Amino acid sequence: MTSLASSPQKPAFEPGRIVVTSVITALLTASCSSFGDALDAPPESEYTQAEAYAPMEEAVDKTVTVLPEFPGFESRWWHELPCEHNGISSADYTNIEIEYTFSTDDSATELTREQYVDVLREHWTSLGYEITRDEERQRGDRLDHDLVAEREDGISLWYTLGSYNAFLIQSGCVPVSDPSEIEYIAPVGGIEPGGDMDMVDDYFPDGIPTDQAAAIDPFAGTQATYAPVPFESPESYEGQI
Repeated sequence: MTSLASSPQKPAFEPGRIVVTSVITALLTASCSSFGDALDAPPESEYTQAEAYAPMEEAVDKTVTVLPEFPGFESRWWHELPCEHNGISSADYTNIEIEYTFSTDDSATELTREQYVDVLREHWTSLGYEITRDEERQRGDRLDHDLVAEREDGISLWYTLGSYNAFLIQSGCVPVSDPSEIEYIAPVGGIEPGGDMDMVDDYFPDGIPTDQAAAIDPFAGTQATYAPVPFESPESYEGQI
């Protein structure tokens, strides 16, 4: 079996870009890791799609615990990116992307824009993760940053700065699961399970099973030390798209 040489994709989310537009762009342009010399030789993967959500969400949970004065996330999204080889997409594989965003106010602070980059770089390096990207990007008067780390199990972690700062996790190419096999996992970082900012409803057309979340939520039964900032839409997205 041909081994998959995992390589993180450009996130579906780009800070400062309307998410729906960025997802469409990613679906049209993103490419995944090579399948090898033949499309009928599936890549080795530690997880299926259904199995990958739990370790990906656990990675967010563990990351939150090392962030000082953590203000809480504002929203969570579940996306998928295509897996392609030589421009041909395979419907049998997908690349899961989980996205947690900070509010615009929290995204403008020195804490999230500078301290968190340094903390995460040191933390991920201490865990033996490979830092594959550590780049600054000038966007007008704003200095953005992409910090990307890869784990041995193929999961990659991003911390990306923009008008919205975001923490993203990608699974790499994994075999697609039947939708009925995908279990709901409660969000971390102060987001209300099943609330307006828990944006996973596309995977649960009959309603987000928050009763299931109570058994999985790592914060259940504890007193949260942070809370999400209520989302306020800007009057205009000019200069942010």
